[in-house]
Amino acid sequence: MPNMLRRFTDAGLVEFSRWLRASAAGRIPQDLLLDLTFSEPITETEDLDRAQFENRYEFGAQLVQLLQPLNSREISYDRKLWAWLAAWYFDLLCPQSADGTRKLRELSAYVPGEARKYYRHLVRAPWYLVSAHGEAAKFLLLSPLGEQSGLLDQLAARQFIIASPTLIGAAKRLYTDSRTARPRRGAGSEGPGSPRRFAVVANQLLLTFDIRAMPVDKFIALLPEEFGR
Repeated sequence: MPNMLRRFTDAGLVEFSRWLRASAAGRIPQDLLLDLTFSEPITETEDLDRAQFENRYEFGAQLVQLLQPLNSREISYDRKLWAWLAAWYFDLLCPQSADGTRKLRELSAYVPGEARKYYRHLVRAPWYLVSAHGEAAKFLLLSPLGEQSGLLDQLAARQFIIASPTLIGAAKRLYTDSRTARPRRGAGSEGPGSPRRFAVVANQLLLTFDIRAMPVDKFIALLPEEFGR
């Protein structure tokens, strides 16, 4: 039987934020998810599965399938949609411990705030990365649903990086173990050759080169020696 994909109303967004600020005690109220006062239907779907996902990449792939009928540009910054999806999947994103409490992240992990911080949202970020890059973004999404890797935090803070297939490909080459395809130990650190330096250098190279469609090998050849190319 199909479920109904929904988005919060203004009242629903306020109420969900209030519930989060009150420590998200107990199960999320079902009327908050389904009552017309708090949410409005978008479309019927059979893809609102709340089964366990192995990692954020699997979750992102499911979200791409779920949201495929919608216009990706229109929904990309739809705060009410992403907040409702965070509420729908909340027990996966922030499970209760044995005593019924939850380990909450900052509010922007569940309710999108400023556009430049959308990468922190636990639902929108995996959807965006899988939608934009497919399996090439998998190395950034191997953590559990409620966690975000330090590597992704550093790269995604710069929108021009996570929007670029070239830069995602270069980051994968530089910061993952070729044997495991997982981020190398210390990949989220600072200093020479770090993701933070990668962002600074890439931003400088943008002033001289059109790196948006540049082959990964050619881009890496432009990097200074600190990146061990």
